[in-house]
Amino acid sequence: MKSGKGYLYGTMVLGLGTIVVKVIGAIFKIPLTNLLGGVGMSYFNVAYDLYYPLCALFISGVPAALSKLISENMARGRIQDAKKLLHIALFTFTGIGLAGTAFMIWGAERFACLINNPQAQAAVTMLAPSLLFGCIMACLRGYWQGNQDMVPTAKSQVVEAAAKLFFGLLFAYWAAQSGIKEYLASGTVFGVPCDSMEQARLAVLPRSAAGAVLGVTCSTICGVIYLLWYHKRQNKKIPSFEQRFLIPASKRKLLFQLFQIAAPVCLASVISNLTSFIDLISVMNRLSAAITQDGATILSMYPNAIPGGIGMEQLASYLYGCYSGLAVPVYNLIPSITTVVGISMLPALSSAKAVGNMKHVSATLESSLRISALFAFPAGFGVCALADPILRLLYFSKPMEVTVIAPALRLMGISAIFVSLVLPVNAALQAMGRADLPVKLLLAGGAFKLGCNYLLVGVPQLNIQAAPVGTLACYLFVLSAGLCALLDISQAKLQVISVLGKPMLAGAGCALSAQQGYFIFNKMLSPGISTLLGIAIGGLVFLILVFSLRILKKEDIFMVPNGEKFANLLEKHHLLG
Repeated sequence: MKSGKGYLYGTMVLGLGTIVVKVIGAIFKIPLTNLLGGVGMSYFNVAYDLYYPLCALFISGVPAALSKLISENMARGRIQDAKKLLHIALFTFTGIGLAGTAFMIWGAERFACLINNPQAQAAVTMLAPSLLFGCIMACLRGYWQGNQDMVPTAKSQVVEAAAKLFFGLLFAYWAAQSGIKEYLASGTVFGVPCDSMEQARLAVLPRSAAGAVLGVTCSTICGVIYLLWYHKRQNKKIPSFEQRFLIPASKRKLLFQLFQIAAPVCLASVISNLTSFIDLISVMNRLSAAITQDGATILSMYPNAIPGGIGMEQLASYLYGCYSGLAVPVYNLIPSITTVVGISMLPALSSAKAVGNMKHVSATLESSLRISALFAFPAGFGVCALADPILRLLYFSKPMEVTVIAPALRLMGISAIFVSLVLPVNAALQAMGRADLPVKLLLAGGAFKLGCNYLLVGVPQLNIQAAPVGTLACYLFVLSAGLCALLDISQAKLQVISVLGKPMLAGAGCALSAQQGYFIFNKMLSPGISTLLGIAIGGLVFLILVFSLRILKKEDIFMVPNGEKFANLLEKHHLLG
C-alpha cells in the first residue's frame, strides 16, 4: 500500500484520467452524433441502455468490493489473502461475464422489439462481448485500487477511450459509406430497395450505429491487454511480508466476503443505472402514446426542427435520440468527475475504519463532499445557464436536434448536481458497511422517476421535455436521505455552510458570469467563440470566489503532488479556510 499518498492523490490521478477520457469521448461522440443524428443515436443508445444495467449487475460491484477487501487485508498485513482475492475474482467473474454476453446476444432481438425499436438489434448484439472483457478489467482495477494505486485504472480508461475513438468512428463511417455507395450503384442499401437519398440515409443508420458499438467492444479488449501488461510488470513489486501467526483465509470465505460486499453494491448500481433503463422503456413508450394521442401538438412545438423523411412512426425514436444522444452525454460529464472521488475515497475510508481511526474517517468524508461540491455546482449551474450555446457548440451540424432538446438540458443541469453528490455519499455508505442503504434509497428514487415519466412524458404538451423531471425528483430524494443516514452512521459533524453552502454560492456566481459573458460577446463574435469566452469568464470568476470565500482547506491540498508548498503559499495569503 502506498502510505505516502492519500485518497486526494488518487482522486487527482483518476480526475486527470477522467478529464482526458471525457475529452476523447467528446471527440468520439460529437462526429458520431453529427453522422447518426437523432434517429441513429437512438439505436446507439438503446444498446448502451441495455448494457449499463447488465454491466452494473455483473461488473460494478467488483472494483468496490475488491478495493475494500484488499485495502483492509493490506492494512492488517494479510498480503497473501489480498493476492488470493484477485485470483478468485478473476475466475468467478470471467464465468459471469461469459454468461452475461450470451444472455445479451440471446435477448438482443427480444429487447429491441420490447421497446418498439427493432432496428437497434444489431447494435445490441455488437456490444455484448464488452460484458466479458469488462468483468476482467473490473477485477484488475479493483485490485490496484485496493492497493491505493489509481494509475492503472486511469491509464486503462484512457486506452479504452482512445481505442473507442479510433475503431468506433472507423467502423461507423465505413458502414455508412458502404450503404450509400450501394444505393448509388443499385438503388438498394444492404439489399433493401430505397426510393430516395433521404430514405437511403435512414436505412444505413442501424448498421452504422452497430459499427460504432463494435468499436466500443474493441476498446474493452484493448483495456484488458493494457491492465494485464501492467499487472504482470508491477505485481511483483508489492511486498510479500506478512504478519506472523496469521491463518490464511479459505477460498470459500474470501469468495463469500467478496459477494457479501459486491452484491449490494451491484444492486445499488443496477438500480442507479435502472434510471436510464426506466427512461428507455418508459420514455419511448410514453412518447409513442403521446404521439398517438395528439401528434399534431407535438409537431407544432418543434417547427422546422423535425428533419425530412421522419414520419409519425419514427418521431418517438427521433425525440428520444435527441435526448439520449445530445443532452445525456453533456449531463453525464458532470457526475463522471465526482465518481472518481468516491472510487479513491472508498479504500481510504475502509482502511481508516478497519483500524478504528474515526477522526480520519470524518475528515476524509468532509473533504470528499467539499471537493465533489466544488465540481458539481459550477458545472451543473453552468449547463443550466448555457444549455443552448453548449449544445450548438458541440453539435454544430445538428441545429434541429439542439432546438428540440436544449430546454430539457437546462433542468438536467440542476439534476446533475444532485447525482454528483449522491456518488461520494453512496461510496461512503459502502465503506461504513451499509452498502444496503444505497440500494433501498435508489429503489425508492427509481419509483419516483418511473411515476414522473409515466404521468408527464405521455402528456403531448410536455413530451420529451418532461423526461428530466423524474431524474431530479429521484436524486433529490436519494441525496437527502443518504446524507442524513451517513451522518448518523459515521457520527461525523458536517459543516454545511463550508462543505455545501460556499461551493453553491461560487457555482452560482460562475454560471451567472458565464451567461452574461456569452450574451455580451455574442453581439460581436460568433456563437461558438462567445460560448468559449463565456465559459472562460465563468471559470475565472469561480476561482476568484473559491479563494475569496476561502472554501478550500489546507488538508484538501496537502495530498496532491507538491501540495504542501502550494498550501503554505495560499495560507500565507489567507486564501484557505
